[in-house]
Amino acid sequence: FAKELLFDTGFRRSDYSLAGKINTDKFEVQYAPISDVRFRGSYQKAIRAPSVLELYVPQLVGLVQLGDDPCAPGTNTGVAAASLAQCLQSVTPAQAAAFTAAYGNGTLIGANPSTIPQATSGQLSQKTGGNLTLKPEEGDSYTFGVTLAPAALPNLTASIDYYRIQLKDTVGPIPASLILQCPFNGNPVYCSQQVRSPSTFGLVGNAVATGGYITQTNVNIGKGKVSGIDLQLNYKLNLPSALGTLAFAINGAYLQNVITTPLPGQPSYDCVGLFGLTCQTINPRWHHIFRTAWQTPWEVTAALTWRYIGSVKLDNNNAQCSLYGSAFGTNGPTGAAPCGNGLATLDLFNARIPSYSYLDLAGTWNIPNTHMELRGGVNNILDKDPPLITLTLQPGGANTYGSYDAVGRQLFIAFTGKF
Repeated sequence: FAKELLFDTGFRRSDYSLAGKINTDKFEVQYAPISDVRFRGSYQKAIRAPSVLELYVPQLVGLVQLGDDPCAPGTNTGVAAASLAQCLQSVTPAQAAAFTAAYGNGTLIGANPSTIPQATSGQLSQKTGGNLTLKPEEGDSYTFGVTLAPAALPNLTASIDYYRIQLKDTVGPIPASLILQCPFNGNPVYCSQQVRSPSTFGLVGNAVATGGYITQTNVNIGKGKVSGIDLQLNYKLNLPSALGTLAFAINGAYLQNVITTPLPGQPSYDCVGLFGLTCQTINPRWHHIFRTAWQTPWEVTAALTWRYIGSVKLDNNNAQCSLYGSAFGTNGPTGAAPCGNGLATLDLFNARIPSYSYLDLAGTWNIPNTHMELRGGVNNILDKDPPLITLTLQPGGANTYGSYDAVGRQLFIAFTGKF
């Protein structure tokens, strides 16, 4: 009842000077009832110990593009987005009286104006650096798939795989957008990450000792889950002998979930189909690479490649509790967000990045009677520009994402020679 049945297993025990002892293991099975089809499944427990940088980088305070402080008069409105009662949740009881005096009436005008300094050009201060108490990240991976190589279609091969990766104790900072929601949701964990200056009560400090920042040092930040389906298909079409063959290949990925739980017991959010300050990367539901290659009898191969990236929407505008208003929730109240997480400003300019398609053309010539190969081509034939986004949406202030072609049309030529 089996053409082939394979089992593979492994075990490792690791001992780290700081992280301690931890075990990992794996198990995989492959079953081919006939040569045309093969089923496979696997489980693996993996770990990643904190790196030297995550452990030992000195803690420093610097500016980052995060938008307005909700407890200082707004840049556009002149009015603090959060009330005094809400903002008092971000300071200790001993600081309450001094903070109340600094908050004043929450505006820049009147008999009792606020003296809390606002962000400069949307830049607030953050403390970054290492953490010697970090534990290893742990992940459980499950995959199930099937490969087809039908004898009736000898030029066709295909595979489809489902994967699910569950992470816990992931290393990284608590998302800044969630920390800035502290006044609106009163979450003591997020509020504790705001270290206001004892003299001005702003978040624009310049040193660890003097305060005035949000904490962005590495911690074990809860758990996450990623799942999806990968698809591969290859087919070769034989042309008349004088013309050679056409080879088609597609590699596609369907993203089902990208779920993050910032801290144990805190609300989760799913970034599939989204991008932005909280989700950080772009997460299209579908993207693929489709390649058509003409293999000629004259030692020349020409290939046309279609790179496709699906559309994504801004996380700030998504109705999930942890995302709605995450990037622009303090720039001016325009409506109550779900789950009581503050007043949200929706961003219509960056609301959506449409799907992107790139075409690439390449050719290879194996020069007859020599040991030389000549290659050349054009990437991004149509010279398509990348999408532009406001600096607030990415930590570090980039105005586009690395997933897109940032340099436009590129021409290249190369050769290989053997002597």
